[in-house]
Amino acid sequence: MKSVVVYFSRGGSTRKIAEAIAAELASEAVDVTKQKPDVSGVDLLVVGSGTYGEKPGKELVSFLDGLAPASGRRAACFSTCGFVRPPRSIAEIRSLLESKGYTVVGCYDCLGKFLLKNRGRPSEEDVMRARE
Repeated sequence: MKSVVVYFSRGGSTRKIAEAIAAELASEAVDVTKQKPDVSGVDLLVVGSGTYGEKPGKELVSFLDGLAPASGRRAACFSTCGFVRPPRSIAEIRSLLESKGYTVVGCYDCLGKFLLKNRGRPSEEDVMRARE
């Protein structure tokens, strides 16, 4: 199964989760601000973002808006957040994927660090759950 993990992260929490998921899937984690992900021929697209004002990062939304229709292809989504769980960003990512024809097979969220809050998050337990 060919997969790719695409993410946006400002503070590093989402990157940590993206890299754990990518390692588990034996795929790559691609930061949308550093390169344009190639999702052609991908069996599973995994997409994640930190939560900013209860929304996913604009950079990730822009990537999702630019996706070609993908009827019948599978996707999963994840998000880190500083406060509200589950974050509203998950619902928006899911909706954007579904609007492109993806079947969302799962979602995951966990706390991420935010300023002086949630130090040590995502924790090793959060990373383990993401891998699962």
